[in-house]
Amino acid sequence: MDKGSKFYAYAIPIDSEAEVQTVQEKIRKEHPKARHFCTAMRLHPDASLERVNDDGEPSGSAGKPILGQLIKNQLTNVLVIVVRYFGGTKLGIPGLIEAYKTSTANAILAAVIIERIVYAKVHVVVSYDSFPMFLNYCKQHDILVLGETFGDQAALLLGFRKSTVQQDVMEALHQFSHMDFNSLEEYEEHLSFSITFTDEEEIR
Repeated sequence: MDKGSKFYAYAIPIDSEAEVQTVQEKIRKEHPKARHFCTAMRLHPDASLERVNDDGEPSGSAGKPILGQLIKNQLTNVLVIVVRYFGGTKLGIPGLIEAYKTSTANAILAAVIIERIVYAKVHVVVSYDSFPMFLNYCKQHDILVLGETFGDQAALLLGFRKSTVQQDVMEALHQFSHMDFNSLEEYEEHLSFSITFTDEEEIR
């Protein structure tokens, strides 16, 4: 509470911008007499989508301080809604900034932070002779198997941590083959594998 105004902050995990309206409607129903519902959100692993809404408060006094706390705590795929009941006394822009900032910080402090891994998808084509051994190796070493397809050769769609995908693929091939090469091309040639790094991601 600040000079009679009450602030209630909600930190809600989301996976798409389409979820925002549904969440906002739910919070508005819970607080039918509140004056303002100010928000900030960040989406995608690289936080490439950010949105703020001051909802009637002076420009920059609500949404930006909320967003600032998300950035400070390196959070993404999250929507924060701060509900304000006006207490009759104006807080001024500095007071509003501090109130929305503090409310958001407290909500984050009370929340359970969920850490998720971004996987890069890697397409590996192998011979049918090698397929059972390589699939077994992947399962034994907790390499994420996202799919299997079968044609002239067998193919696996694998997930490797995006931040280290190149070195992890090299290490996997080294351990599987017990051969030590300096390039992916050498492993492909000696193992008769075809390896393609895709632009697709898997988040888990």
